[in-house]
Amino acid sequence: MFRSLLSSIKQKYTRRGVVLMYHRIATPLSDPWELSVSPEHFEEHLKVLKAYHVISIKELADILGNKRRMATNTAIITFDDGYRDNYLAGKPLLEKYNLPATFFIPTNSIGEQQEFWWDALERICLQSPNLPDKLILEQPDNISWDIGNSGNMVSPADLYLNLCVILRKMPATQQQTFIKTLETWANNTNNRPEYFTMDKKELLDLQSGKLFTIGAHTMTHPFLPDFPYNYQKSEIQGGITHLEELTGNPIKYLAYPHGGRDQNTLDILAESGVGLAFTTDPQHFKADTDKLTIPRFQVGNWDGKTFEFHLNNWMRNNTLA
Repeated sequence: MFRSLLSSIKQKYTRRGVVLMYHRIATPLSDPWELSVSPEHFEEHLKVLKAYHVISIKELADILGNKRRMATNTAIITFDDGYRDNYLAGKPLLEKYNLPATFFIPTNSIGEQQEFWWDALERICLQSPNLPDKLILEQPDNISWDIGNSGNMVSPADLYLNLCVILRKMPATQQQTFIKTLETWANNTNNRPEYFTMDKKELLDLQSGKLFTIGAHTMTHPFLPDFPYNYQKSEIQGGITHLEELTGNPIKYLAYPHGGRDQNTLDILAESGVGLAFTTDPQHFKADTDKLTIPRFQVGNWDGKTFEFHLNNWMRNNTLA
């Protein structure tokens, strides 16, 4: 009983922090994975965060390396994927409130005038004016779907989710070919510039600011556990090397695409020079959290009051809120 009481007291007073995960600062027509926060709501989030202890990723590294004591109500701001709206809308607001942030960049998308596959797929399945009645796929699984909203038909939303499962398992070149096939099928080939990523000039301008840090996110954003060791190593090391050559700075931090990792991933990182790596597991961190599996909370498109409610619950270890 005494040990249980001590454990309870220790748990209550152990300092915790949260890493916040953003993707887009935008208001898209549809957002199936809830990756977007409007500029208005993002500014409300930053106003709330001014009352917290928001630190840089370097300071987090010091905390997890026992070089710095963690303050109460510690938070870290991160962005995944390098969308251009991070630069156009996120950067000015972060500077306005003087809050640091880290941006994890998949290098093969830098400056590319095309959407990520999951955005292109959303456009095809959910934004096409008139989808054909049937989709037949000979590869990879010889599948056919009747498209519609009744009986045994597959709705456009379910079609999107089913195709996400298929596409996620493909290497990047195969994904691109598959998307082009679907674009032709749906007669919807117009990439949307508002979904594009930062170019080299914008990325360099971003990393030149004292508030901002650039981290790795592989080359092509694969779900790493679906691929063998050598493929993972090429993706991880290739992304790090590209960013180091582009920025002239060592790249010490990485976020796992889709949050995915396996033992191969961890073994590769142990040899890569990466000091911290981030998951998408919704949990707080403590001073003894594993440096290669740091959890993060995905932030929703909430107003400031709702964001503060979630943030307070995360800090108290109530991950269901």
